[in-house]
Amino acid sequence: MARYYKHAGYAPLNSGRGEYNMKKAMKLVLPVFFIALVLATSSYAEDSAAPHEQPESTKRLLTIPYPFFNDTIGTGLGVAAIAEGYIQPQVLSVGSGLFSAEGTYLVFLMMRNYQMPWMKRVFLEPSTAFGEFTDIKYFGGVNPAYPNERPGSNDSHESNFNESDGSDIWFDMTIKYLLPIGHGRDRILPALRLEDGIPVAGHTGGEHWNPLESGRTFIEIEPFIRKQDLDDAAGTVQKTAGIEVALTYDNTDFGANPTKGNYTRVFFDRDWGAYDNSIPWSVWGGEFSQYFSLGATEKARQRVIAFNFWTVDSPTWNSSHMENGEEVFHRPPTYKGANLGGLWRLRGYPATRFNDRSGIYYGLEYRHTLAWNPLKKYTMKGKLDVDWLQFVGFGEMGRVAPSWNFSELHKDMKWSAGGGLRAMVNHIILRFDLAASDEDMIAQLFIGQPWPKR
Repeated sequence: MARYYKHAGYAPLNSGRGEYNMKKAMKLVLPVFFIALVLATSSYAEDSAAPHEQPESTKRLLTIPYPFFNDTIGTGLGVAAIAEGYIQPQVLSVGSGLFSAEGTYLVFLMMRNYQMPWMKRVFLEPSTAFGEFTDIKYFGGVNPAYPNERPGSNDSHESNFNESDGSDIWFDMTIKYLLPIGHGRDRILPALRLEDGIPVAGHTGGEHWNPLESGRTFIEIEPFIRKQDLDDAAGTVQKTAGIEVALTYDNTDFGANPTKGNYTRVFFDRDWGAYDNSIPWSVWGGEFSQYFSLGATEKARQRVIAFNFWTVDSPTWNSSHMENGEEVFHRPPTYKGANLGGLWRLRGYPATRFNDRSGIYYGLEYRHTLAWNPLKKYTMKGKLDVDWLQFVGFGEMGRVAPSWNFSELHKDMKWSAGGGLRAMVNHIILRFDLAASDEDMIAQLFIGQPWPKR
């Protein structure tokens, strides 16, 4: 079935940004993926429709409720929803909620691709989440059991963390301006022609590297605010509010699942300390991704090698001021700045397992999109569309350090390796990864490819 795909973006099914134990949290979220597949294959079978083309303006809402139980969180209920074509034809919205009888809950909402009516080149993409969690692992502060070691440093022990219940709330609003160059010169909303989730016409880049002729370039401004409270003995609070400014060059053939081309982004984050006396800090960074197509085979619709490089530094790390007789350093919270572990980089470690002033990361994936799709004919009466299934193998290396030094950042690097199953469902890529490291093996379910983190 062919589709026209207009400017699309992807965001998480849950917040994924907290420092709580992801292995425990995924016991809650993982049922979404499998229950979706069960519903598709057992309850809503219908005759296959003849191939046709339909405009992206079609409205569609998929809602999936699910029960869950685990020995840490207890018994509860969750629901996930994906909405397409509401407000504007190209708008994509995702929401989810998790609630347990023991009091843990999480609510996440996001919108992608909202086009300003009077400024056609400007897009708004808000995201928000709030919740109460149990057993948050916080790789920061001071751990009395390790008096001479900073939690989260590259050489820190895996047990050097603080754990407690806590709450987390955040909101950000990405404002994107499409520059009138390259593929963004003549068309603001690209109309990619897809056949079962694979682009066949209307590519938006990837032929050669030249921002003036190929790809889509954005200037981005993102105000953000977040506050995390931990119920530990120290009453730890991590709060921040600031602005991220970025320049993004997306020179891929299909941003959601690239086959060829590259992606480049540089950014600068700043918190001025105005949010309820939050600590002022600055962070700069950049990333680059390259995609190589290996072509199709009899059993594979696509075979792609994906590479990602990322680096970050906080120039204010060693700056400080005195407050109530104590020295306060101008350092970002553990969930900002140079951190590794979690959903995107070094997936075999918990979120922000490593955090410091500077960081570097290399990732490599092999993505094998199957020609076989047993779920294609099951559509839940038009509400569900599974375009393809994809097997993935990956390997990662990276480390953090107290300064950006090329030699030091490439010594004693941490590693992670694993595999996963991904599926394009209603223009959303569902991602299930199982990653191992020298400390743990972690399963994760999320939305979108791991990088670039869109």
